[in-house]
Amino acid sequence: MNNGLPIHIGAALLGHLNVQTTRGYVAVFAEDVITQYQQFLARRRAERPAGEYREPTTREWNEFQDHFDKRRVELGSCGRPYGTPCAHEHACIRCPTLSINPKMVPRLDELEEDLIARRQRAVQEDWRGEIEGLDLTLAFLRGKREQARRIARSGPVSLGLPVVPHQKPQVAPG
Repeated sequence: MNNGLPIHIGAALLGHLNVQTTRGYVAVFAEDVITQYQQFLARRRAERPAGEYREPTTREWNEFQDHFDKRRVELGSCGRPYGTPCAHEHACIRCPTLSINPKMVPRLDELEEDLIARRQRAVQEDWRGEIEGLDLTLAFLRGKREQARRIARSGPVSLGLPVVPHQKPQVAPG
């Protein structure tokens, strides 16, 4: 990755489900990740025929934007790829593509309380399969909460805003 391989490809090659895991191994900073990815995109685009690049139609653009609107969920946003449905039947806490909004940490605390109460009942009733499933969900929830807290401490990384086709970018006066 330090020689130009995009971090998301490195993550896939290493079998990491989260790019943040890969970042820990290669000790890159957010700016480096963005720079490397932009360089990768520039190289790929230079190799492809110019005819493959065209302005999307209004319908295509609306469909693309609609996909991202549908990825917003109670706890944050789903990172599933464009054009794909939810593969986990909205069991978001266990989904590796869910990114928790740090403002929703109190909601995670509420969910944890409920899961602990459900687990206690499962222990009383000797529902072993339920206990196993609840333990797994609790582990995911705690991991997501810690991830949200780390994000809250570090703050967001600005990737810039895309320009909507058929609109000219806003230019500041002066």
